[in-house]
Amino acid sequence: MKNTEKISRSLRTRHVKYGGYAAIVTLAVVAGLIGINLICQIVAPQFDLTQNKLFSLSEQSLQVADSLQTPVTIYCLWEPGKETAQVKQIVDLYAARTGSIRLEDIDPDKNPGFVVKYDEDKRGIERGSLVIEGEKDFRVIRLQDMYEVNYANPQNPQITGFSIERRITGALLYVSSGVTPVVYEITGHKEVSMAELAMQEMIERENYSLRQLNLIQADVPQDASALILNGPKSDLTSAETEKLRAYLDKGGRLIALMDIQTGPSPNLDGLFSAYGIRFEFGVVVELNKDYMTAGNPYYCVPDMGGHEITQALLEKKSPAVLPFARGVSSLDVRRQSARLVPFLASSQLSFLRTDLSQNTPDITDTDIQGPIVLGMAVSETLGEEETRIVAIGCGTFLEPLSLFGQVPGNIDMFMNGLTWLEEKPENLSVRSKSLLAAPMNMTERYVIIFGLVFVVLVPLALFALGFVTWLKRRHL
Repeated sequence: MKNTEKISRSLRTRHVKYGGYAAIVTLAVVAGLIGINLICQIVAPQFDLTQNKLFSLSEQSLQVADSLQTPVTIYCLWEPGKETAQVKQIVDLYAARTGSIRLEDIDPDKNPGFVVKYDEDKRGIERGSLVIEGEKDFRVIRLQDMYEVNYANPQNPQITGFSIERRITGALLYVSSGVTPVVYEITGHKEVSMAELAMQEMIERENYSLRQLNLIQADVPQDASALILNGPKSDLTSAETEKLRAYLDKGGRLIALMDIQTGPSPNLDGLFSAYGIRFEFGVVVELNKDYMTAGNPYYCVPDMGGHEITQALLEKKSPAVLPFARGVSSLDVRRQSARLVPFLASSQLSFLRTDLSQNTPDITDTDIQGPIVLGMAVSETLGEEETRIVAIGCGTFLEPLSLFGQVPGNIDMFMNGLTWLEEKPENLSVRSKSLLAAPMNMTERYVIIFGLVFVVLVPLALFALGFVTWLKRRHL
């Protein structure tokens, strides 16, 4: 009896009570973790925490998948269990989104006849590629086309980004419509061709057919869905201008990247003034360090305005760089039907140097104070036809910047401009996803703020904490 009372009293002590509470809490936490683990195994939630959402589909890709009216089969050319992990994750997202997409694994070694059927150019289709087939046509996405590769060092090429989503979404649009828009690049004025800029393959991967057009030798073809005027080094002739004007007046589409002209260009000036814009003579000098690259005042990193062309770039914080840019201004006297939307502009500290013989870094009386508009989207509806023009004041917009190579933001903006001309909003934000970590670009203000926080406030806080702890222990 005494032993029972002794045990009962010992169980009622404070140490036993606290120990019991601790044990109960520990068991509850362990049970909760086990329950959460079981739920996660059943539900299998996934969260894409990568900066560029490498393993998530954009809203536009989801819209394309949802809009499919006919069945599409994605043949994955790999042996089951030996697939490319990144590609497998993305194609699974498409199939999970809609029942119109069916996935089928094909081992090319066991089914060589299947590969031959889709190998139209006889180059072979390597393991890891995809074949996307609809009722009207098919498209092959080769493994190497799913990645962006920098070949600046041929001995050690570097994978810089994923193009998996962009390729699949473009292929879905193609196989579901069976239509390939034809884009012509204007030649004959010492323009740098899209092929020389490594842009032809990219344009064609976006479901466009790219061809060249010399306006001296031919009219604008009837199948032209858009024209590209890339940095002409001389003015167009009056005959060329009239052909271009006739095309635009009938609802034509044009993307113009205009370089600084060494001489007058009355024909081009007259063409653009008909739509209310003018490419200013001169070069933009940027004095705001936050708006330039590598400390070069002639390499402007412009502000992006709210427009379909720039929306996706703003969301993923992908800057553009305009080397030796010229301004694009709106004319006070223009047709009321023309709608002009600026989407690129320099800072308030910049200026447009109109006298190129001036060497001073400071603004002069002949210069035009910033901000300077560098990109303009023009649209005009006359009757049932809508004309669209993308005007960017930089003829070297797509050219590599010395050690930097081609600017990803420039390429994306060009492609977004082209898809805006084509009125294909579902493609505007489906761009390659970079694997490169962008360097932190801190303004002087943030440098001061972070300096005060980590050099002054944090040490003071630690000192105060230590001092208070010392006082408490001193009086124990």
